[in-house]
Amino acid sequence: MLSDLGFFRPEGNVSDAPVQMHSSPEFVHTCDTQLHEIIDAIAAAVAFAQAGSNWLRAQPPDLEEVRQALNSISEAGKRASEIVVRLRALTDEGARGGFAGKGAPEELAV
Repeated sequence: MLSDLGFFRPEGNVSDAPVQMHSSPEFVHTCDTQLHEIIDAIAAAVAFAQAGSNWLRAQPPDLEEVRQALNSISEAGKRASEIVVRLRALTDEGARGGFAGKGAPEELAV
């Protein structure tokens, strides 16, 4: 399980310090869109991993399909990390109040 490998922190370990977030409709919409993209990228990686596992079990194993699945997993992981970077920049900017009365900056918009 991924949580056993240290990829996810249990909820109790998350800082309890209050965090002030910007809540303009544009900011919330952009964050929501980014989160949906992250979920899509993670779901794609899981689907490719399951497919690769199935191709390895085939007799004989289809190593070319496995290679393609591993490449797709890598691409989905890169996509998810890029989205996290954009979301982190967005929340940092929002926490400083940079979106007051404005939409999301062009480079952060989806």
